[in-house]
Amino acid sequence: MKKTRREFLAHTGCTALSAAALCSGLGRFALIDALAQSSSPSTYQALVCIFLFGGNDSNNVVIPYTNYSDYSAFRVVGRDQFAVPQDQLLQITPLSMTGLVFGLHPRLGDAFGSNPSLYRLWNQGKAAIICNAGPLIQPISRTEYLAGIAHPYQLFSHSDQQNLWQTSYANGPKSTGWGGNAVDQIGGSGANFPAICSVAGVTVFSTGLNTRPLVLSPAPTPLNATLKLFKYGNNPPEDALMSLLTTDGQDPMPALIQGATQITTSALAAGAAISNDPTLATTFPNSTLGNQLKQVAKMISLAPQLGVLRQVFFVSLGGFDTHTNQGAYNTQNGQAGLLSQLSQALGAFYQATVELNVSSNVIAFTSSDFSRTFVPGGGNTGTDHAWGSHHFVVGDAVAAADFYGQYPSLVVGAQQDTDNGSGARGRWIPTTSVDQYAATLADWYGLALSNRSLVFPNIGNFSPQMLGFLNPPGMGQGGARAIQKKG
Repeated sequence: MKKTRREFLAHTGCTALSAAALCSGLGRFALIDALAQSSSPSTYQALVCIFLFGGNDSNNVVIPYTNYSDYSAFRVVGRDQFAVPQDQLLQITPLSMTGLVFGLHPRLGDAFGSNPSLYRLWNQGKAAIICNAGPLIQPISRTEYLAGIAHPYQLFSHSDQQNLWQTSYANGPKSTGWGGNAVDQIGGSGANFPAICSVAGVTVFSTGLNTRPLVLSPAPTPLNATLKLFKYGNNPPEDALMSLLTTDGQDPMPALIQGATQITTSALAAGAAISNDPTLATTFPNSTLGNQLKQVAKMISLAPQLGVLRQVFFVSLGGFDTHTNQGAYNTQNGQAGLLSQLSQALGAFYQATVELNVSSNVIAFTSSDFSRTFVPGGGNTGTDHAWGSHHFVVGDAVAAADFYGQYPSLVVGAQQDTDNGSGARGRWIPTTSVDQYAATLADWYGLALSNRSLVFPNIGNFSPQMLGFLNPPGMGQGGARAIQKKG
């Protein structure tokens, strides 16, 4: 039977509304679709993606301490203001790197109040580092890269690499992300309440074929205030926009708004708990990322009342595009200030999961466009776009405080560098794919092996497919690693 225009809009309104909301200030709409209930999870689990927009310089995040000369040969203290002196590094000893000591950027030791820092979480065995990860179609050598074989789509482009990281599909841009696609396959929501939420607007990561994110405002906005329904007829500018969408004359309220309101109403009807703003004993920093993660923690606190057994969240922190303003390593400006904010906010969030008794059931992890060139640019005050980067995974389910994947050789112009000749800058070719990183997270979250290729079409090109940095649900910290890790 042919659908009317109104029915079509009601079915697809969430996608169309996401664009309208961004253009017209209708950010209070909850953009939700019915979830595909492909499984019946019995325990609560959540993933929290922290996207560092702009391309975080991970060469200044994880630095060799034992072989510090590999770093100082290209980043020179005194000339490059952001170069970190060896005696300022926060020393770490990955279990698999026998005899080698590395160092974290000193700002990753910053904590807010009594909450742990990211460095402290590593020392407690609650954080792991995924080394030299990036978008890949298949494993690729330097020779193959220089011959133009299997290049991921639009390397070194911000928008394209953000899409590839969020979709885990290096062949080209996609309109659905691996977070949303995983929720499509797993489900896990109770009473039609959405299983995926974004506190950073509408994102590709949180959009699936049958899934749209519930879009929340960050704290200090009360959680219940972020879900107020749009009152049609009370806002002239928005009325004017909606009138442009009405052409069939069948209803004074456009079907686009009607459909979105119905979905929002369904979500709100899931439980009276959403009408209250939860309180937490954990104190969060009043920062961009701190306020987003505080709102996530409050949503997690409501999961039992709402009957939600699986949740995925997306938060973000921008400002990492540090071409000429990377900033001194020992200040609160530039990258150093952003890393301080990451450490403080993530430490507070972890402490909130302890308070809520879900620290074994929640995993937070970082992503970013790419890393940056090992050799400084911009008059030695910044760095340029690169490729492979290092990332953190945090939670009690972390198998061990270790490196997963292969730390790059840091030899400019050879081995893992895309560049040649005197202009080589140290753009590391990834040895771990986004597919392996993301699939390991999705596997822990509950994605069935039979559905893995539906979410990660290229995963069959990589071995091992799982990196083993998370213990299976129900296995306490310190248990045996589920799968042999790579590297």
